[in-house]
Amino acid sequence: MMSGRGGQVRHSVSFVVELWDNFMDQPISDASLDVYTEDKKRPIRKEGGFYVFTNCSFPAVVTIESAWYEREEIRIPSMDRQNPVIKRRLSPGRRYPLPEGTTFVQGIASPDARVEVSVEDDSALWRLLSDYDAEKTPNQMELFNPFEKELEGRRFYIRDREGNKEDFFQIGHQEGRTGVVRLTEALAYGYKKAGTKLYECSSTRADADGRFQIPLKVRTQGKKEILCRIGIDGRVYEVWVEPGRTIQWEQPQGQA
Repeated sequence: MMSGRGGQVRHSVSFVVELWDNFMDQPISDASLDVYTEDKKRPIRKEGGFYVFTNCSFPAVVTIESAWYEREEIRIPSMDRQNPVIKRRLSPGRRYPLPEGTTFVQGIASPDARVEVSVEDDSALWRLLSDYDAEKTPNQMELFNPFEKELEGRRFYIRDREGNKEDFFQIGHQEGRTGVVRLTEALAYGYKKAGTKLYECSSTRADADGRFQIPLKVRTQGKKEILCRIGIDGRVYEVWVEPGRTIQWEQPQGQA
């Protein structure tokens, strides 16, 4: 509650947006970030990348704009008093100050398409801690999370042992710092704990001409080439990339 001339003005928290830098894996403290709702309400900024919105009507649409990050929109259909914090990971824009030697995929895809790229590394940082059941618990998954990393908002590529099933997915909610998570959308297939591979993804949206650029997180050391998988419109393409270099790639004709 805040005092105002002529009486008391009550501010009720509607929701909180928590913004993270997806490339550096840390909260965003960029003061130039412009965050606002459809009716131009602006939040109260807090340390740690938190933006507190008060007295909002629903449904709400939050827009995030920055010189360094890609533009993002968050659609919030209703108030969730149990989980009021909405986490988003922002992808680097073209003016983002990336470290020297960053590996890139640049290319052309369908206009405005979501483009996702996974890097097949040897770190084994991510894997299933139990079988994923697409029928009984379609929106829940248990991941091996030994370093208790923040998982909300991360995107992954999953592939079974035989290579017959694969998908890209996003984590919507994490229970504490455990590996128990809820997915934003259920996967089409179930996956066994044994043999299933999980790799974190970087993503972006192609522009109106279909052009895109994605910096990759490469953890593998000492390899001349690494296997990447590019996901666009339900199709998955395999591309070999040289660490520290930029590869030019174009979606095959007739599929863009």
